[in-house]
Amino acid sequence: MKKFRSEWSQGDRERHQRRNDFSEEPHTSYLWRGNQGREDVVTPPLQEKGNSESPMAMAVALTRLYLDKATLIWNGNVVTGLEALANFFDMLPSSEFQVNMLDCQPVHEQATQAQTTVLVVTSGTVKFDGNKQHYFNQNFLLTAQTTANNTVWKIASDCFRFQDWATI
Repeated sequence: MKKFRSEWSQGDRERHQRRNDFSEEPHTSYLWRGNQGREDVVTPPLQEKGNSESPMAMAVALTRLYLDKATLIWNGNVVTGLEALANFFDMLPSSEFQVNMLDCQPVHEQATQAQTTVLVVTSGTVKFDGNKQHYFNQNFLLTAQTTANNTVWKIASDCFRFQDWATI
């Protein structure tokens, strides 16, 4: 297994590039209930501004993915509200994530007071600048926020945990 991109052949790099191509335009997904279809507008991806963008600006941009009263639990530490989330994201060092597993399941409407909600579970590895690589597990609840014109999915609750084995 070739771990580092510097060890990849030209063919490996091309396959990786094709696999990671994505559209910067907002895209739509479709939710079907019975015979009726409904188009949902997905929150557009964050625009890359190069290295000139401040870390605080990126932290504020990340918070637009969360509900106003969303809660993040980061390794047991609770962060609630958009301002607290922006401050928390701003203090994190740069990082590189690799997602190894992703699963999504609808949450029954009885558990969410008829609010359309999806549970997203993911795991992988993360390396923060100046630190060793950690295994992580993250799960969050996405909830549909419907307006007269469209539907936007926002994070209501987010739980992130390192999954490293304790060393004795």
